[in-house]
Amino acid sequence: MFVSIYLVLCKRYISAGFFFGLSIHFKIYPVIFSFVLYFYIDCDRDLIARGGSPYQAIISKKGFFTKDRLIFTLMTVGTFVGLTALFYVIYGYEFLWEAYLYHFVRKDHRHNNSVYWYLIYQLFDEPNSTLVGILTFVPQWSLVIVSGIAFYYDIFTACFVQVWCFVMFNKVMTSQYYIWYLAFWPLILINNRLVTEKPAQFVGFIVAWALG
Repeated sequence: MFVSIYLVLCKRYISAGFFFGLSIHFKIYPVIFSFVLYFYIDCDRDLIARGGSPYQAIISKKGFFTKDRLIFTLMTVGTFVGLTALFYVIYGYEFLWEAYLYHFVRKDHRHNNSVYWYLIYQLFDEPNSTLVGILTFVPQWSLVIVSGIAFYYDIFTACFVQVWCFVMFNKVMTSQYYIWYLAFWPLILINNRLVTEKPAQFVGFIVAWALG
């Protein structure tokens, strides 16, 4: 994922799309970053620098469907679909179920720190529990989409906020999920004034987070 972000920043969109499609294939959750990367490519940075609306800056002087955006998108989709087709030929439907489809109906009321864990626990054996599990995607994806649109021009902050919302409102959340947004900390803290101007407060926040 970080390789694809780096390549987007370097404006190498063919290889960026390849690595982004590869990262989605290995772990499907990076798909949440797709429209952030799309908006970032060819956005009107001059308008943002002048204090203009970042929402207007999504549509650059070249338009919304620019050449570079389409190259990145087609390369991402092509890589992902190609790998999915390859592994479907090798492993059959079992691959599709274990890699993608299972996540939509997954229920886990143990080892789970999710805000939905008690709801899932109470409804675990109920016939409509699958529908409830699907409905939990609504607040999660609403926050992911809104945060991405709001911060896309600051690509590291956007990805961090997106993955934080994704993890916090996921119906299954074990300890490993925290690593997903912790990976972005070095990239967003390097220019954060809280670290340099109020280090004691920063350490206090980290300690409070770890204890929680």
